[in-house]
Amino acid sequence: MAGTVTSAAKSMGRKLRRPEVRGAHPFDVHHGTMTDGVIPGHDLAVGHANDRFIAGYAAVPPSRFRGAMKKWLESRPAHDVGDYTFIDFGCGKGRAVLLASEMRFREVVGVELNTGLAELAQENVEVWTKAGKALSPIRIVCGDALQLEWPAGPCLVYLYNPFQGQVMRKLVERLRSRFAESPCDLEVVYQKPEQAAVFEDGFEMVWCEAIAMSEEDRVAELVADPKDESRAYRLHRAS
Repeated sequence: MAGTVTSAAKSMGRKLRRPEVRGAHPFDVHHGTMTDGVIPGHDLAVGHANDRFIAGYAAVPPSRFRGAMKKWLESRPAHDVGDYTFIDFGCGKGRAVLLASEMRFREVVGVELNTGLAELAQENVEVWTKAGKALSPIRIVCGDALQLEWPAGPCLVYLYNPFQGQVMRKLVERLRSRFAESPCDLEVVYQKPEQAAVFEDGFEMVWCEAIAMSEEDRVAELVADPKDESRAYRLHRAS
């Protein structure tokens, strides 16, 4: 069942104009969604103190996301997929959230500060769910990533270069604190890891790979680089 945009943050941010249709990504053409496009960080400002740390919006290439999830499963996470809540911080229009819902997670959560993007993500979730493609319950939360009320149980945190500097450091601090007593309950997949240095303290890198894109994605993508890395992290276990 699709979730709803959190009302507490409903007033935050201006509405986004729908982008003009121009050669939409085949993913959107096929599924009737609207996840494509590139939006610079300064155009996503909502009057929040962390506006200057927004990295901008561009959706992950579907083949690269699926490749990262395949690699994650091969890395033998501590729990079954159905035990994890998948959390996409800075989910934008929700493409990664839609793709994650194919994997039968306990729940898929997209967190987005910008109201306009969160509403588009919710619309995409409704289209996706109505078509029967969501095999996991999906919830879109409009609000500050650093204020998320964490779900109980194991979490897979997903990042597609959502934040810069201070926000990424604070998010990682929250991860260390939240899972300090249960490090086996946290998994992190970070694609296009421009702030990877923030994981050097307290985390171990499980794998790092430049995951190839399909030919369809390579032709359609506006900003994704074939050399972009994907990484997975886990908290250090106490010896």
